[in-house]
Amino acid sequence: MKWTIPIVAATCLAADYATKVWANAALIPGSPSPFIPGLLRLTLTTNTGAAFGVGRQSAWLMTALALTILSAVLIWVIKRESSSEPPLLCERVGMGLLIGGAAGNILDRLVAGRVTDFIEFAFIDFPVFNLADACIDAGAVLILLKLVDSHQRCAFSQSVQPSAPLPDATTAASTQDSESPGND
Repeated sequence: MKWTIPIVAATCLAADYATKVWANAALIPGSPSPFIPGLLRLTLTTNTGAAFGVGRQSAWLMTALALTILSAVLIWVIKRESSSEPPLLCERVGMGLLIGGAAGNILDRLVAGRVTDFIEFAFIDFPVFNLADACIDAGAVLILLKLVDSHQRCAFSQSVQPSAPLPDATTAASTQDSESPGND
């Protein structure tokens, strides 16, 4: 379980890189190609900004911001790993997806100066994205689900606390012995 985060992150990064190399070689920029009819199409585009085109004119600023956010996430992961209650598997997978996806888009920015996007929903008007974006979203969802689950368990355990403390095993045993017949 110790290696879950780096394995998931590396797998995500490698898959993202490979799909972007493939997309740049196989797709024609701006020309949609059906992939799963009615669901997904492949449309090669690039983005120098952040999500939804924010910061298009400041590619270097977006890269610096992405590196800062990734650094903060890595510090958070290291602190969670060394805490008294380390993350469970679903949270570890989410952390790996988040790190791998962020690293994939940062690698694209550093190597090409822009992020390659090519996956597009066919049934709704939604920005074109890539595998790294999907990994970031899936990772965030897994981490949020873990946080919600922990919060609900914490709230539940606080609401069912007994009003009086339960006796420990030694107190209960000695009470039974002194109350049993024949000990008069």
